Amino acid sequence: MLPALATPWLLRSLLAVLHPTTSEADLAWNAAVLSLLPTHFFFHFLYYTDSLATCSVLLLVLLSYQSALSTSDSRAQQLGRAVAAALAIGFRQTNAVWVAFAVAAGALGELQARGVLTKHAALPAAIAEVLLGRPPTLRSEEGTAPALAKIIGTAARRDPVQLALLAAFAAFVVLNGGVVVGDKSNHAMAFHLAQVLYATGLASAPFHLPQLSYRLPAALRAAMAAAVAAPLAAAASLAAVLAAAHCTLSHPFLLADNRHVTFYLWRHVLGRHWIVPYMLTPLHLLLGSLLWPRVHAAQGSLLTLGLLVCTMLVLVPSPLLEPRYLTLPALLLRLHAPPLIGPTGWLPPLLVFAALNAAMLAIFLLRPYTWGDGSVARFMW
Repeated sequence: MLPALATPWLLRSLLAVLHPTTSEADLAWNAAVLSLLPTHFFFHFLYYTDSLATCSVLLLVLLSYQSALSTSDSRAQQLGRAVAAALAIGFRQTNAVWVAFAVAAGALGELQARGVLTKHAALPAAIAEVLLGRPPTLRSEEGTAPALAKIIGTAARRDPVQLALLAAFAAFVVLNGGVVVGDKSNHAMAFHLAQVLYATGLASAPFHLPQLSYRLPAALRAAMAAAVAAPLAAAASLAAVLAAAHCTLSHPFLLADNRHVTFYLWRHVLGRHWIVPYMLTPLHLLLGSLLWPRVHAAQGSLLTLGLLVCTMLVLVPSPLLEPRYLTLPALLLRLHAPPLIGPTGWLPPLLVFAALNAAMLAIFLLRPYTWGDGSVARFMW
């Protein structure tokens, strides 16, 4: 139960660092909402490593941001980040991606605190300009070195141990022939781009209930208008359509295990008919428009790009739709998005999450059933 006790404090501390102008009350309530995220809360009570893996990543990200804002980075701070990184990778191999994110985000935060890079550094814009055939405008206040090179150099100075861990992990992946340690045949890498849509939905839908409930037509029109008006938004819309239509996968485990929510989600919604992924695309676009632009406005281009890339690296290679795999990307996206302000913002998701958690725990404890092999089965995420 230690992760269950530590998570609210970690979330509250991260929110305070990322959104320093938010009131104490709103920070506390946002941390409570995120702590109750059903795909996170449920696994506190099972013999899984998910809670510990999530806590270790949150701790690492928090230590990275705090050190970036401090005037000096002591050996003790560096050691703390190294231990948190080792624990994160030890609890779940794919957390190596989030270790890389924490290292880069810490370096970026230090450069921004020193005034070397602005919050909206022009790296993504420069990439877009190169693709469109115009000269890049990548620049910083300090001089001529590209922003990416500055981040890498700062990261090497700040976190050499974490970089060594990542290099060792990369060598392990090469020698092992993949990330998976056990049954590789059932965990082969795939191109499951729809996973990004699922993570976006989890990080967006429950937190924007008022907009979805009362202003759905207007929000949908705004999302579609943005997709038509902006070239990058149009490209994102096209990617969402392709992901939903051609990169929605069904793993044999998903189709064979009726103990999990995803079995019924696939049976009754996603896998019901070939046209369903196309029909859901407007919803994906709406949820994405409620999340990603807000993250970008709050954190800038570089950090938003890092979150997107890391989310893809963690989820897209996985062929299995597993809600607990979506938890950490969803939490990190919500932490970097603007907090929910006032009871009208945080009360709806708080009530929904509390009800869902109570229902899932009650079903898990009180409604066991006999599975096909004669064992006792329990319904879970």
